[in-house]
Amino acid sequence: MSWEIELSKLIEKGGYSHIEIYAKTNIPVATISNISNKKHKYLTCEQFILFKLLFEETHQGLLNKLFGKDAFSKVKTVEKDGELTKMGLYFRDKYQYEVFPKKKLVDSTDIKSSRIDYLFTNSFENIRIDEITKLELASGEKIGTFSKLFFSHVQLNSEKEYERLLREQRKKNIEANERRKKTGK
Repeated sequence: MSWEIELSKLIEKGGYSHIEIYAKTNIPVATISNISNKKHKYLTCEQFILFKLLFEETHQGLLNKLFGKDAFSKVKTVEKDGELTKMGLYFRDKYQYEVFPKKKLVDSTDIKSSRIDYLFTNSFENIRIDEITKLELASGEKIGTFSKLFFSHVQLNSEKEYERLLREQRKKNIEANERRKKTGK
């Protein structure tokens, strides 16, 4: 099952134009177009949440629609090696000693070690929905827990903001069409 095809179908059947989706979600029209044309390379957690809200889906329900019910069945919970001693706590706090062995996390999730380093030490805002789901499962958390924890600020635009963005985008489209007419393209 390909999430690209399934999300494209959902957008097509959803009853919203690309401009309306942009005005509700702030996902750029070009990105929405790429998703509709199955040319988008990855789906971020934030984009997933916005589509979930737009199409009034549950987290698990949309995951199942896009990836299939068994897509994450190979991800196993990483077992804890035991409690840290006072010395272990010291090294964890002072030197970031690995309590959650990265090697086990990589083996469980198939997320590259360098990607985990980037997500944990640089920036997690562009984490893909499949990555965050695998991390939830590997850490023994319920699916959707990390999305709620790290992306609780993500929401659809207010009706007022929606109307404003819709007007602006329509105006830009009219201006672009007029320029194309003048240049003959």
